[in-house]
Amino acid sequence: MEVLTTILTVIGIILLVIIALAICMLIGVHCFYLWGKKCYATPEECALAYPGDELMDRFDQSKIETVTAAITIDKPVEDVYPWIYQWGGTKSGSLSSEVLERVLGRMSIFNRYELCEEWQMPDSFMPGDFMDWDRSGMGSEATDVVADKYIMSFSDMKHPPRARGAYAIAGGDCDDMNFIWGWYFVPLEGGKTRFLCHWKYYGTQSGATRFALRNSILKCGTAMQRWQMEYTKKCAEGTMPVHKHVKRYRKIFGQYHYAPDEVQESFDCPQIRDGRENPAVNEVRPARMADPAWPPADGPWAIDREYYRERIPRAIAEIEEKAAKQQHAAELKIAALKEELAALDE
Repeated sequence: MEVLTTILTVIGIILLVIIALAICMLIGVHCFYLWGKKCYATPEECALAYPGDELMDRFDQSKIETVTAAITIDKPVEDVYPWIYQWGGTKSGSLSSEVLERVLGRMSIFNRYELCEEWQMPDSFMPGDFMDWDRSGMGSEATDVVADKYIMSFSDMKHPPRARGAYAIAGGDCDDMNFIWGWYFVPLEGGKTRFLCHWKYYGTQSGATRFALRNSILKCGTAMQRWQMEYTKKCAEGTMPVHKHVKRYRKIFGQYHYAPDEVQESFDCPQIRDGRENPAVNEVRPARMADPAWPPADGPWAIDREYYRERIPRAIAEIEEKAAKQQHAAELKIAALKEELAALDE
């Protein structure tokens, strides 16, 4: 009897400890969420309809969670957009908390705090490209890449990404996991940018799973989103340092320490360009590279109405210059191959 009492006592203590830890975790997550909410958009911005919202129309709207964050950046759109254009786990990272993503999210991501020419070329990013979060194939597929206006992606179990090795985010109890994630840019008077991030997700009909998703995706994602908004602002304004603790962290653990061994040994990342010929979103509606309707004329901003009239011709000239560099490199390689071929005939 004494042995049974001791065993029950030990079990009771273990259960109490587990319950206490769970309560502490939920409180911590909620505090994390409250901190992240400080970067939420204004009520007027939250009430707007954003490009991509139509992809969520087929779901029960009462079961969709939405986050809209916003921040004003003291730089024009052309200085902000490139940071999201090169976004991705195998490019410049997520521009959020690298340590938390690698320690808690176990994602092999590290951030680059500089713009890289190879990720800024005309063919560096297109609709249908896979926006990887991790070398294991987790991420979303780009649906819209509208220069200097917005970039939007989605993950849909019924319309999975085309990239080899990639998959639509799902879970064991998720009957139809689906989400959209977009970054939107509004040119403001005075050479500033209103930078918005708007995302929605639908997870499942299961109440228990929705509770878990709410605490893991909505609340934690809200906080990670605040970091991304603030880091993007600092990068665009030229005030983003590479934190000392991040440098130490990389030296100790390396770049990809949490990617599974089988992933490390088989491939570096999903083939991100596989979807360009036929993006998955085309099964729902055509992918976009132009949208004259954004930003909306009735939006709650003091928009610089002449910005795009002045910016677009310069953007065309920049793309033409970059395309000429790529063409020149191709011509050099063709000439070298012709030289090799001529040598074989001698």
